[in-house]
Amino acid sequence: MKKTVTLQTVKSLFAYIGCIGIAVAVKYLINGTVGVLLIISLICALILSVTSALAVIPSLEVEVQPDKRVLFKGESLICAVSMRKRIMIPAPMIEVYAECTPQLSKDTDIFRLSLAGQETNTVEISVTAKYSGSAGINITNVFVCDYFGIFRFRLKKNISDSNVKVSVYPNIPDVPVQTNFLKTAVLFSTDDNEEETNETALTPTGQPGYDHREYYPGDPIKRINWKMSSKKDVYMIRLDEKVAGGGQVFFLDIPELEENEFNLSVRDRVTEGMLAVFSMLTAEGRETVFFMPSKNHWVRMDIKTPADIYEVQQRLSDFSPCGTETPVPAEIAGMGKTPICFTASTGENAQSAMNIISEIPDILLICSSDSKLPHITSEFWSISDTFEVKRL
Repeated sequence: MKKTVTLQTVKSLFAYIGCIGIAVAVKYLINGTVGVLLIISLICALILSVTSALAVIPSLEVEVQPDKRVLFKGESLICAVSMRKRIMIPAPMIEVYAECTPQLSKDTDIFRLSLAGQETNTVEISVTAKYSGSAGINITNVFVCDYFGIFRFRLKKNISDSNVKVSVYPNIPDVPVQTNFLKTAVLFSTDDNEEETNETALTPTGQPGYDHREYYPGDPIKRINWKMSSKKDVYMIRLDEKVAGGGQVFFLDIPELEENEFNLSVRDRVTEGMLAVFSMLTAEGRETVFFMPSKNHWVRMDIKTPADIYEVQQRLSDFSPCGTETPVPAEIAGMGKTPICFTASTGENAQSAMNIISEIPDILLICSSDSKLPHITSEFWSISDTFEVKRL
């Protein structure tokens, strides 16, 4: 921004000096009186211009008001910057400089307006949400320029809410059921001693609840007995009883990395892929225990219904990476299950994922397919750009 302001000042200054040069040429080559009058007029005009700009500054008030503070990816936001002047002296050009965090994008950094009398004028800053998480728009500077554009005076006060906080929701992808991953997830995180429930059977068998048959297209996938299916190498359906919620354990690893395009795209693919997995598990009648970092500690969330998934989505919309006391939630140690971790670590910043592996070597680790994370565990999976979860 400083380079832009300096360049504009230099251009305007050279233009003004050029006008003075023309007046001097008129004085010596055409008419001395006219030339002197031109020189005096240009000098007086510059003095008047600077005086007007300085007089306007104390009377200016700036108010920043966004039309919303919650966005979905791809959605636009209009941030209105209103200028009000309390005196009648016409204001020269006013320049508003705005910045936004990498989660948002905008077309330009400089917005201009003018104020003739005691009036209010507004410029609209349009931004579009690119990545999820806690984002913001900041009015970095407001300059009052003189009419010649040579001098710029910074407005140092009377700006209300110059830093606008915005929450961007991640998407919940609508993807087909990924049977191979669901089977692995259930087998990986479910205890050997599954509880049985006395819910309505698919067909009445009169047996105590252990009858099965082979899966046929059209059968509810949530009735598949994954453990028996893995032993028989064919999908088996429970007839009498339904397996109680397996209670898969997941946690999210988002290290504190620079928020650039690459790291944010990796983070979004991981979090959105995670939400897609939760949706699949919920649709299959599986309950999920989920841990995510928040303000340097782990927060537990039990996911049983789509409403619980929306709550996770809401938390991620206002999320900023933060450290935690331990690489892995301490509560997991007492649950008797090996967790599944979604990690936003990358190849250049793999330490966070390495710390998790050192704590739980046999963990199932899921990363973004474009993260360039090295193969650091036997159960290493990735999320593609179509949110397909595949074993590497």
